[in-house]
Amino acid sequence: MSDYFIDTLPNGVRLVTVPMPQLHAAELVCYLAVGGRHEPLELSGISHFLEHMIFRGTADYATSTDLERAFEALGGAVNASTDAENTCFHSRLHPDYLAEGVALFASMLRRPLFRDIDVERRIILEEAREDYNEQGVQVNLDNLMVALLWPDHPLGKSLIGTPESLNRIDRTALEDYYRRWYVPQNLVICACGRVDRSRFRGQVEAEFADWSAGPVDVALPAPQIDSSGPQAQWVSDSDSQIALQLAFPLAGRQDPRTLPLRLLRRLLSWGGGARLTQRLREELGLTYAVEANCSMLTDTGYLAIDLAVAPENLPQAVAELLNVLRDLRDQPVPAEELAATVRSYLFDLDFTCDQTEALAVRYGWGLQSNYLRTLTQDRNELQQLTAERLQQVAGELFCRDALKLVVVGPWSEADKQVIEQLLEKF
Repeated sequence: MSDYFIDTLPNGVRLVTVPMPQLHAAELVCYLAVGGRHEPLELSGISHFLEHMIFRGTADYATSTDLERAFEALGGAVNASTDAENTCFHSRLHPDYLAEGVALFASMLRRPLFRDIDVERRIILEEAREDYNEQGVQVNLDNLMVALLWPDHPLGKSLIGTPESLNRIDRTALEDYYRRWYVPQNLVICACGRVDRSRFRGQVEAEFADWSAGPVDVALPAPQIDSSGPQAQWVSDSDSQIALQLAFPLAGRQDPRTLPLRLLRRLLSWGGGARLTQRLREELGLTYAVEANCSMLTDTGYLAIDLAVAPENLPQAVAELLNVLRDLRDQPVPAEELAATVRSYLFDLDFTCDQTEALAVRYGWGLQSNYLRTLTQDRNELQQLTAERLQQVAGELFCRDALKLVVVGPWSEADKQVIEQLLEKF
């Protein structure tokens, strides 16, 4: 039996059914192809704002409380998220009530009321303030890094927005943005669990088939990331620790190096035996946690490494971090380490067979993002990866001229000079 099934309604709504008949729950997920990169610069944060407004009542459920109680009556707990390219609405449901769940999402996505905009604005402003210190200076590492990677482009703006941009967003802006991006052709609906393909299609047709297709807009292409030399941004902040993020640009999801990059990420910080964890935490005691993550978009992205250290340990931590990356670039991964990391990755792929959320991401988000890969494809490619291929990819990725660094905290000018010299020598 196929891992998943795809159907498309005449108006462009796409369906993904992932049968998991052994389960007693279902996951229902709606992906809209709109996120931070689609926003006008002056309205940064409007995708996230609109996501919030979708919960503020519909023509069928007057308030957010009414909506939440309707989902709870189906065994659900509705939630949502916004990223650079997608807005996702999701809920677990009892599989016997999938039709009711589809109807609830149709009410949210097709018939929002846009009530209480000013109340929601105040909530989001509170969320946005978490990214600033008491002087009103941006201290969120992710926001600072994307601004360094993509200045003067929507990708370089905060997904939440700024107080200035949030105060510009009114009902007219929200409704215009909604009509522009919330169209059938931009919607993927995925159901994972004890679900039947034909029944699910009929349920979606009943709620979405009469939704008229509209023009489909596209996002601005990502600009070329500056790779003319290492770049660093230093932000002074009063704190007991210094937080830093080191990043290298990526070419996007369609890059054939995507799976090797994900394996390199695991070698760096996946579990207690990973290289960064071993060196910076277990051997030297420089940090409590260090984490590497890949942000992969359609045509761009970056690998980021985050950690926090005491101010006196900053130069040593950066030096050791660069040494770990240099070693991956200059030396092949030992066979035993590679085998153990691949085995761990294969185990995690097997574990996802029991996880509705993970399979919704793999197949629902995968279809929406044009990165639809089966578990078998990933398994086969992983087992073919060699130490030589990983070293080649590390050499291409960990390039001095493409390196970006953001540092936030009580750093000293002397340490700044030392670290910028380390970057130049990388």
